[in-house]
Amino acid sequence: MRINIELFSEKEIRLPIHYSHMVQGFLYKNLRDREYSEFLHQTGFWHGRKQFRLFTFSRLLAPFIFYKDQGIIAFRPPIHLIISSPLEPFITDLAETLITSDWGFLGGSVVEVKSITVEKEIAFGDRVQIKMLSPTVAYSTVNLENNRKRTEYYSPWQARFQEITRSNLLAKYQVLYGESPSNDEFRIIPNGNQEQRFKAVINYKGTYIVGYNGIYWLKGNPELIKVAYDTGLGSKNSQGFGCWEVVG
Repeated sequence: MRINIELFSEKEIRLPIHYSHMVQGFLYKNLRDREYSEFLHQTGFWHGRKQFRLFTFSRLLAPFIFYKDQGIIAFRPPIHLIISSPLEPFITDLAETLITSDWGFLGGSVVEVKSITVEKEIAFGDRVQIKMLSPTVAYSTVNLENNRKRTEYYSPWQARFQEITRSNLLAKYQVLYGESPSNDEFRIIPNGNQEQRFKAVINYKGTYIVGYNGIYWLKGNPELIKVAYDTGLGSKNSQGFGCWEVVG
């Protein structure tokens, strides 16, 4: 299930350049069911050692200006925010809370919810061209000497990215349906050699995360493509990564 939230403010909305944690907080705070909000935030759904919240969201979609010297990005309303999840209680609770609220806070800005649109379900085939609405992330943790660890990030142009993303997607499918898919084929194919152009480095609460924007092809089991659409492509989806739309 996917919704498009339109936010309005009388003034431009100023946020830190790296603002995804503020949008995440905005979503959690606007869940009326506090117990459910706490469950998603603190516990989530587990598959082995992997933890999933099973939702994703886009960047804020609106004209903007960077004030790099101040570390600020200023959006000109209206702003659109896409939120996607297979968890209907999550989407329904969020939508009902927002639509009945007169106003709310996004960072230090007062915002009004002008509209909420439920997007139509898509009947996926085994091939689709997509555009990232927030960067897709794939990473692994490498053990070093003296009990130290290092996080390595991969790009869609690397085979390791394919392995991690596919494994992540299969785990999400098993969490949702309690079994493995009959067809586990899934690939992401970059649209041209634009690795450096699409690379994005995001500061999430003091941790630097490397992700990739851009346009790609997805090929494989339509059920897995649908799970990637609902939950996000790759890792760290509930932190604002991996949301995409169909193009072409």
